[in-house]
Amino acid sequence: MILFGSKLTEVESRLFENLEKTKKVFPEETERIESGLALMRDVTQVTQNAMNDYKTKPNLITNHNLFARNRQLLLNAYFCLLCSSYGTQFVILRVVLENNFLMRLFKENPQFAFEWLSEEMQKRFPEKTQSKYGKSGISNRIFKVDLSKRIFRDIAKKKARGEIDDIRKQLSDYIHPNFKGWQELLGRNGQTEIILNMPRFVSANSEKAVGITLYMIQLSFKAFVESFRDYLLPFADQLKEWQDGYYKLIPRYIN
Repeated sequence: MILFGSKLTEVESRLFENLEKTKKVFPEETERIESGLALMRDVTQVTQNAMNDYKTKPNLITNHNLFARNRQLLLNAYFCLLCSSYGTQFVILRVVLENNFLMRLFKENPQFAFEWLSEEMQKRFPEKTQSKYGKSGISNRIFKVDLSKRIFRDIAKKKARGEIDDIRKQLSDYIHPNFKGWQELLGRNGQTEIILNMPRFVSANSEKAVGITLYMIQLSFKAFVESFRDYLLPFADQLKEWQDGYYKLIPRYIN
């Protein structure tokens, strides 16, 4: 199999080598990630059953949109994981986390969901819905606040907020100017520090990436279920099976 053409065969060889090592060291985890990604594609079918409610519930539209984005982002992040491109993967996963924050926010506040949509999207709603949620006249609203504190403000959710804030800090290390991801490409030639041409499989880095990927898929499922619970009965058994497997694996990655 050739991905990039004859001039990049060395790169291809390394990527496939990393992929084989990742799947060999983490067989259960990679299987669980792949089944989760497949299930994410399947459960979006329920949006067809919810279509009539889209006319009056803008948060269903936004959260369908955000979950579909996460589905694609997580697929790309998983490819990076397999190729040992951990830094790039974490940049992607940071976006997944922010999308999950928005899904939870919009679930509780459909007014914010309406304002987040473009003006063109807002005009697709019936006049009654536009009158209810469009009084502010805001469209394309950007939310830059600390969403984790807004969403998990209850004392009962303090532990969950702590876990998510910890993950967020780890992911943020890869998007700030120091760009921690590049450290994974550092090597030495004698006393000289060099930047390597290709990513390397590093078990410790891969373990961290695997655990966070599983966690992000679970977060996305939870946010989606909270919004579409009434339509997900046909997938109840599949969702439970995936979650049971997740809870079996995730203790390995919790400090």
